[in-house]
Amino acid sequence: MALRFYLATAACVLTLALPATATPKEVTTFADNLAAQMGAHLESTLQRRPISLTLTPVDISRPEEGKCDRCGTFRLNVPSHIERDTVLDLHIRFEQKTPAIEGRVYSEAQRNLITQVAEGVFPDGVRVSLNHFPYSDVQLDYGITITPSSSLYVKPVAEAGENLATQVRLGTPVRILEYSPDKAFARVQIADDGYIAWIQRNQLREVDAPAFDQWLNNRQVLLTETVQSPRLLYFGTRLKLVKQDPKKITAALPDGKPVVLDSSDVALVSPQKLDVNKLLKVAHQFLPQGPQGKGTYLWGGSLGNRVDCSGFVQTVFRSQHIYLPRDADQQKGFSRLVGATLKEIDELRAGDLVFFSGNRKYPTHVGIYIGGYKYIHSSPKGPYSGVKISTLRGGDAYDQSLQKIYFGGGRVENSLL
Repeated sequence: MALRFYLATAACVLTLALPATATPKEVTTFADNLAAQMGAHLESTLQRRPISLTLTPVDISRPEEGKCDRCGTFRLNVPSHIERDTVLDLHIRFEQKTPAIEGRVYSEAQRNLITQVAEGVFPDGVRVSLNHFPYSDVQLDYGITITPSSSLYVKPVAEAGENLATQVRLGTPVRILEYSPDKAFARVQIADDGYIAWIQRNQLREVDAPAFDQWLNNRQVLLTETVQSPRLLYFGTRLKLVKQDPKKITAALPDGKPVVLDSSDVALVSPQKLDVNKLLKVAHQFLPQGPQGKGTYLWGGSLGNRVDCSGFVQTVFRSQHIYLPRDADQQKGFSRLVGATLKEIDELRAGDLVFFSGNRKYPTHVGIYIGGYKYIHSSPKGPYSGVKISTLRGGDAYDQSLQKIYFGGGRVENSLL
């Protein structure tokens, strides 16, 4: 899935109410300093480079504010795609002679960073009052999904298309950031990949920190097949291990109920090096003739046999207990650059990611290199919609159209978990 520009209801903006003596240059200095330092902070905490963060000053002063001699309001617009990664909802208002910074950020470290930058711009004093996770206006701060699959959205509306941000499986742990105005949706951060989007609250069991930690740290069973009995469990679902026998695995669902699975349908989660042969074997299962095949491309699809490009990549690596960021641009920043151009594709190894960009700014497509100048990927175009194998040399018109927008390869050397 390509980089998506968010239109969430909780706008990711920084509002500044500064004294009238604060010139546009001072506002720009604050914006530039904060953008540079917050960008570097996000690169470290999100484990990827680069993070494209800019803060654009916008004057939103009200007419009556011009009547006082120490007022004026500026908003710093934040790129909407940053809402996939963090919470930055801030404002600064001027209290007599002291600016007051208020609002919401994701972490205490972000609050401290903003304080540091503000003190450098406003040396005469500044008051900082920023909420960070867990938030006081959220009843229970965590959740665990309780349906076989749950859709997460860009906006808190249950509509697919480009509003479908991603999908998660039963038992996925999330952190709850806020509620929609009607309380029907929660904006959450997915624990497995850090992705932020909206989910319907009726698909969550909302829990406290001890219950969240207990589930998060005890999901040792990973489904390597989609099973239908006693209930639908999708390929890649993780459950708690209860009992292990030679032929059967007893696991626990999020509500504690046991489920007995064939040992051939599951793997036990354990840190390990990437086994490329196993990775590619799983990837080939999504071809039309494979056990996960017969599906079509779905924007935002991340499970079952209807997946988009980065959802396919994420699901295949998940089968090897390697957790990647959700979107193509995030996956490129998380991996190490190899084979930057088609002239250098001999640098690629099987299991590397290959990226494509129609705008030459960020990846708009991703696949997995399988060797022999070929890669496997999910696309709505080509001979059919869905997972297919294409080539980086020669091929038909579709292959050559992607070769023209090749955007480099990436080697996966880490896991988010």
